[in-house]
Amino acid sequence: MTTKITPLSPLFGARLEGVDLRADRSPATMALVERTLDQYAVIALPGQFLDDDEQLAVSELLGDLSRALNPGRAKTQATRLRAELYDISNLDENHGILAEEDRRRQWRESDKLWHTDRSFINAETSYSLLSARVVPPEGGDTGFADMRAVYDDLSDEIKQRIANLRAEHSVWYSRALCGGKDFRDDELAAMPPVSQPLVRVHPRTGRKSIVLASHASHIVGWPRAEGRNFLDELNAMALQPKYRFYYKWSAGDLVIWDNRCTMHRGSHFDDKAYKRDMRRTTVQGPSKYATNAAAE
Repeated sequence: MTTKITPLSPLFGARLEGVDLRADRSPATMALVERTLDQYAVIALPGQFLDDDEQLAVSELLGDLSRALNPGRAKTQATRLRAELYDISNLDENHGILAEEDRRRQWRESDKLWHTDRSFINAETSYSLLSARVVPPEGGDTGFADMRAVYDDLSDEIKQRIANLRAEHSVWYSRALCGGKDFRDDELAAMPPVSQPLVRVHPRTGRKSIVLASHASHIVGWPRAEGRNFLDELNAMALQPKYRFYYKWSAGDLVIWDNRCTMHRGSHFDDKAYKRDMRRTTVQGPSKYATNAAAE
C-alpha cells in the first residue's frame, strides 16, 4: 500500500495512511514519520492497534523515553501501567472506571486544559505518542493548537517584547486551576516548578513557536499579576478557532504530536458510564532511528 497524507485542518495536522508501525519501523519509515511531523506538527496514523511493547519500540526510535510518575494516586494504590506509559484514562489499577471519590479523577480533569506535555519538567520534551485502546461512543476528542502559526501572526512589537522572556511552569498550578488541593509533600518534591522560554526555535525546522500552557503561572521577573494578565492575553490569541482542530478517535489510532510547537487538550465524555483507555509515551532529545540503523 502506498502512503497517503491528508491534511486535518488548513494550518496543520495530517492523517498518514499506508504505514504499519507494527511491521515496519525501518529508518525510511521513521524518517517519513518525522518529516511529516516537521511539516504538520500532529499526525494521526489510523488502525495501528499497537500493544504496549510495540508502542514503546516505536517511541524509542524517536527519542529517549520519559517515565511517568502517574501522580494523583493514594500511597497504597498501584499504577495500572508500566512506568514508561502515561495513563490517560478514567480507569483504576483493576481496569475498572475510577470511583467518584478517587483523587485521580481530579488529576484527569486538568487534562482538559490546554497544555504542553511535561513543560513543567526541565527537559527538551519532543514527541508524544498517544495510542487509543478503548474509546467512548461519543466525546473524548483531543484538541490541538498550532503555536507556530500563532507566533507567526504576532505583531512585531509583541515578538520583540517576548523574545527573551521566561515563564514559570508548574504542574501543581494547573492542577489547582481544576480544584486540586492537598498535594502531598512527596508529590510536590517530585515535580518542582521550572522556567521555560516564551519563544522556542524548533531544532529541526528552525521555525519559532510561542510557548504557553495551563502549567505556565507567571512571567519570571515580572509582578505576578501583570505577568498572569499578559499570559492570559497571549492564550486568548493562541486559542482562536483558526489555530485549532479536534481529532475524533477510533480504537487502534496512534496520534503523534510535537510538543515543541503545539498545545493540546482532552474534551468531555461521560467518564462515569464509559471507559476510555489511552496510553501515552513521551520522549525527549533527538531521534535515534538513523543511529540505531548505523549501529546494526
